[in-house]
Amino acid sequence: MEILILELVWWGLLFLFFWGLRGARGQLEADIEAGTQLHRSGETRNRNAFQQPQQVREPIGSYQGAPIYHYAELNGKIYRFDRVCPPDIADSIECDELYIAPGLVYQACAAR
Repeated sequence: MEILILELVWWGLLFLFFWGLRGARGQLEADIEAGTQLHRSGETRNRNAFQQPQQVREPIGSYQGAPIYHYAELNGKIYRFDRVCPPDIADSIECDELYIAPGLVYQACAAR
Protein backbone atom coordinates (compact mmCIF):
# COMPACT_ATOMS: atom_id res chain seq x y z
CA MET A 1 0.00 0.00 0.00
CA GLU A 2 2.86 2.38 0.82
CA ILE A 3 4.48 1.73 -2.56
CA LEU A 4 1.21 2.59 -4.33
CA ILE A 5 0.95 5.91 -2.45
CA LEU A 6 4.59 6.74 -3.21
CA GLU A 7 4.09 5.94 -6.88
CA LEU A 8 0.95 8.11 -7.05
CA VAL A 9 2.79 10.98 -5.38
CA TRP A 10 5.69 10.53 -7.80
CA TRP A 11 3.39 10.61 -10.84
CA GLY A 12 1.57 13.64 -9.41
CA LEU A 13 4.84 15.53 -8.94
CA LEU A 14 5.99 14.54 -12.40
CA PHE A 15 2.71 15.79 -13.87
CA LEU A 16 3.05 19.13 -12.03
CA PHE A 17 6.64 19.47 -13.20
CA PHE A 18 5.74 19.00 -16.87
CA TRP A 19 2.65 21.18 -16.54
CA GLY A 20 4.85 23.97 -15.15
CA LEU A 21 7.29 23.60 -18.04
CA ARG A 22 4.47 24.03 -20.52
CA GLY A 23 4.32 27.82 -20.05
CA ALA A 24 8.09 28.20 -19.92
CA ARG A 25 8.43 26.30 -23.19
CA GLY A 26 6.05 28.72 -24.94
CA GLN A 27 8.03 31.69 -23.65
CA LEU A 28 11.30 30.06 -24.67
CA GLU A 29 9.99 29.50 -28.20
CA ALA A 30 8.87 33.13 -28.39
CA ASP A 31 12.30 34.31 -27.22
CA ILE A 32 14.06 32.11 -29.76
CA GLU A 33 11.81 33.38 -32.55
CA ALA A 34 12.43 37.00 -31.52
CA GLY A 35 16.18 36.34 -31.54
CA THR A 36 15.92 34.78 -34.98
CA GLN A 37 13.98 37.78 -36.28
CA LEU A 38 16.60 40.11 -34.80
CA HIS A 39 19.39 38.11 -36.45
CA ARG A 40 17.60 38.08 -39.82
CA SER A 41 17.15 41.84 -39.79
CA GLY A 42 20.86 42.29 -39.04
CA GLU A 43 20.00 44.49 -36.08
CA THR A 44 22.84 43.83 -33.69
CA ARG A 45 23.98 47.38 -33.05
CA ASN A 46 24.25 49.02 -29.67
CA ARG A 47 21.22 51.29 -29.48
CA ASN A 48 23.26 54.00 -27.74
CA ALA A 49 26.04 54.02 -30.35
CA PHE A 50 26.10 56.66 -33.05
CA GLN A 51 25.87 55.45 -36.62
CA GLN A 52 27.41 56.95 -39.73
CA PRO A 53 25.06 57.38 -42.72
CA GLN A 54 26.41 56.63 -46.16
CA GLN A 55 24.61 59.54 -47.78
CA VAL A 56 22.73 62.65 -46.55
CA ARG A 57 20.44 65.06 -48.43
CA GLU A 58 18.75 68.43 -47.99
CA PRO A 59 20.25 70.33 -45.06
CA ILE A 60 17.47 71.82 -42.91
CA GLY A 61 19.34 73.25 -39.92
CA SER A 62 22.00 72.54 -37.35
CA TYR A 63 22.32 71.17 -33.83
CA GLN A 64 25.40 71.72 -31.66
CA GLY A 65 27.37 72.79 -34.71
CA ALA A 66 26.48 69.70 -36.74
CA PRO A 67 24.23 69.98 -39.79
CA ILE A 68 20.77 68.39 -39.70
CA TYR A 69 19.75 66.80 -42.97
CA HIS A 70 16.18 66.03 -43.97
CA TYR A 71 17.14 62.57 -45.29
CA ALA A 72 19.92 60.11 -44.49
CA GLU A 73 20.67 56.76 -46.10
CA LEU A 74 22.29 53.70 -44.56
CA ASN A 75 22.51 50.20 -46.10
CA GLY A 76 20.02 51.09 -48.82
CA LYS A 77 17.38 52.29 -46.33
CA ILE A 78 16.17 55.88 -46.32
CA TYR A 79 15.57 57.70 -43.04
CA ARG A 80 13.84 61.04 -42.40
CA PHE A 81 14.87 63.41 -39.61
CA ASP A 82 12.55 62.99 -36.63
CA ARG A 83 13.98 64.57 -33.48
CA VAL A 84 16.96 65.42 -31.33
CA CYS A 85 17.85 62.95 -28.58
CA PRO A 86 20.77 63.68 -26.24
CA PRO A 87 23.08 60.70 -25.59
CA ASP A 88 22.09 60.46 -21.92
CA ILE A 89 18.52 59.41 -22.88
CA ALA A 90 19.41 57.42 -25.99
CA ASP A 91 17.71 54.30 -24.59
CA SER A 92 14.52 55.55 -26.28
CA ILE A 93 15.98 54.90 -29.75
CA GLU A 94 13.94 52.22 -31.57
CA CYS A 95 15.32 49.51 -33.87
CA ASP A 96 13.95 51.19 -37.01
CA GLU A 97 15.66 54.49 -36.19
CA LEU A 98 19.06 55.84 -37.14
CA TYR A 99 21.06 57.62 -34.40
CA ILE A 100 23.64 60.09 -35.69
CA ALA A 101 26.12 62.23 -33.73
CA PRO A 102 25.64 64.56 -31.86
CA GLY A 103 22.19 63.13 -31.07
CA LEU A 104 20.02 63.29 -34.19
CA VAL A 105 17.32 60.66 -34.64
CA TYR A 106 16.14 59.68 -38.10
CA GLN A 107 13.14 57.40 -38.60
CA ALA A 108 12.91 54.85 -41.41
CA CYS A 109 10.58 55.86 -44.22
CA ALA A 110 9.25 53.97 -47.23
CA ALA A 111 10.60 56.31 -49.86
CA ARG A 112 11.17 59.94 -50.48
